[in-house]
Amino acid sequence: MVRNEIAGAAQLNGVVVQAGQVHGGIHHHAVAQVLPLPRQLPRVSPNFTDRVDPAGTLSAARRGGTTLAVISGPAGVGKTALATCWLAADAAEDEAQLHADLGGSAGPLAPEVVLQQWLRALGLERTPSSLRELTGLWRSVTARRAVAVLLDDAADADQVRPLLPAGVTSTTVVTIRRLLWDLAADGAVLLPLGPLTPQAAIELLARFAGEGRMSADPEAAALLAERCAYLPLPLVLAGARLKSRPALSLSAVADSLIHPDREDPARMAITTGLTQSYDSLEANAQYLYRSLGLLPADLVDPDMVAAVCRLEWGEADWLLEVLADEQLLEPCESAAGQPARYRVGSAVQEHMRARAAQHDSADDRDSVVRRLCEWMLSIATQAQQRLTPAQGTLRRTLSPPADAPAVFDDDPGAMAWLEAHEHDLMGVLQAAVAAGLDEVAWQLVDAFWPWFLRQHPYALWVKAHELGLPAARRAGNAAAVRQMLLSGAIGLSSAGRLTDAVGWYTQALDAARVDGDVRDEGQALLGLGSCHHNSGRPQQARPLLNQAITQWETCGYPRGIALATIVLGEITLAEDPGQAVDLFARARTMLLAAEDPYDATRALVLQGHAHVLAGNADGGVRELESALAALTAAGSTLWRARALEYLGQAHSGRGEIAAARECYQQAADLYGSIRPADAERVRALAGDL
Repeated sequence: MVRNEIAGAAQLNGVVVQAGQVHGGIHHHAVAQVLPLPRQLPRVSPNFTDRVDPAGTLSAARRGGTTLAVISGPAGVGKTALATCWLAADAAEDEAQLHADLGGSAGPLAPEVVLQQWLRALGLERTPSSLRELTGLWRSVTARRAVAVLLDDAADADQVRPLLPAGVTSTTVVTIRRLLWDLAADGAVLLPLGPLTPQAAIELLARFAGEGRMSADPEAAALLAERCAYLPLPLVLAGARLKSRPALSLSAVADSLIHPDREDPARMAITTGLTQSYDSLEANAQYLYRSLGLLPADLVDPDMVAAVCRLEWGEADWLLEVLADEQLLEPCESAAGQPARYRVGSAVQEHMRARAAQHDSADDRDSVVRRLCEWMLSIATQAQQRLTPAQGTLRRTLSPPADAPAVFDDDPGAMAWLEAHEHDLMGVLQAAVAAGLDEVAWQLVDAFWPWFLRQHPYALWVKAHELGLPAARRAGNAAAVRQMLLSGAIGLSSAGRLTDAVGWYTQALDAARVDGDVRDEGQALLGLGSCHHNSGRPQQARPLLNQAITQWETCGYPRGIALATIVLGEITLAEDPGQAVDLFARARTMLLAAEDPYDATRALVLQGHAHVLAGNADGGVRELESALAALTAAGSTLWRARALEYLGQAHSGRGEIAAARECYQQAADLYGSIRPADAERVRALAGDL
């Protein structure tokens, strides 16, 4: 008897046909497997913070028709988090989302491997093996189908291009450490992503540690955020550590980030990516990278780098671009006609120094710093010789060679160079002192005299001389000691620290008399007389000024006589404006003969003011306007403000209220950066009109 059953070990996993006889064919129509819509994007980070502006940039580019974006930045800056959050928010309901980590744990992932995975995810089981065929099939599949693609940790443009979908409704975001500007040729919007703001970094830490814990020790919170380089990944790791240990102080976590021998996860998150970028550089770029970490400078440029690293200018410029493309340097705005400038981040600088300590000898590292100090002194000396030749009287140990190429060829260029390196001065001075380069240190302070004289950065002026004076003393250079005392005292007096200025001038006077230097003795007497004048003691000022003139007459120093005559004119101004006009005119004539046009212009300002007070308003205004034009060209701050204030008084006296108010406002704006009290005083004058 035949039974209609299946016996034995048969497994009913597919179609089973049981029949006595089969005539013809058997046809079975299987139901095709329905694949889910690919949703491969990484999970949106719950700690995503403060990227409103970059996300807005991506959205604006997408609305403008851009389908490709490249987000670049250092490891841990949150490139993937931004890309994921933005793509997920912008994706349509029926849009496939595809993701590939192109870096790969075993090295860069080949495009053909990625395409095979994606095509299978879209339902194509059988795919070709060659990249050319895969690329063609991928473009065919995406020609009319919208997909959102995230390509993480790309190596280069050649790895990315085969993976770009064909349809204009698709969107692709590429993340990469270096600036992948090559893809701009493919219509990409380039979005360099920087660290979080300090406030946003602290807010991110507070998500883990709590607002109360952060506000209880704001200094430690700020320090921890700084030591995490304001990068989201280290901040999240540090925050997680704080959350897991409620009794752990913020300071303890911050301190753990400065010990290179500790394998702290937050610290490693910073250094691992930097090490990968460093290892990918060629030898010259690696040397430049290590050298930059040793430089006590806020910004670097090709001029500086060429001198410090002994490179041709063109190679220095190119290597800086290479480091910027690798997101190891931050490009900064440069003044017109000035070389490109770059900033080194604190976390990157720490890594640079560590690499220098590992690869370069102590002598080589010291040589880098010494060459920076000597280069800066050489160029600053060129600026001083151009701008204030009458003041540069002391011998230079590092004067630029006669055939050295000029960094600037006019006065504005020299002032622009000094401005560009103003913020480097204290760091370079401190490095010179630490290296025992005392002669270089005091000379560098002296070489920056034109900047002090015309821009009046009082804090820098005084601090620089507080380093330059002991350096000159250690060098055993008596003339340099007197120079530091005298020029430092001028800064103290200009800053309103008259008691301190009198102390420095008195030391200079005693030293000049001991050394028998009549010229410096007269300079000290002039300074003391000026301090008494500024303190409202004209009777004590006059004898000192007349003594200075007598001293300078004996040694034949007409420029000094003219400078003392200017102060005598200021004292006389309140008593007899007509006599003051004569004094200022005499001083101006002597200064022009001494080839000191800047101080001659100062005398013209006072001469014009005296003419106005003496009743010659028209002549005084013409002189003030002429002086103002010259001072503007010279880059002066204080004396432009004084000229404008005097012009305001002249216009007010003639009933020209609108012109007076405009002059007062401009003067107040200039005073505001150096003398806030004077700014308020002049604004009050404008308000009283």
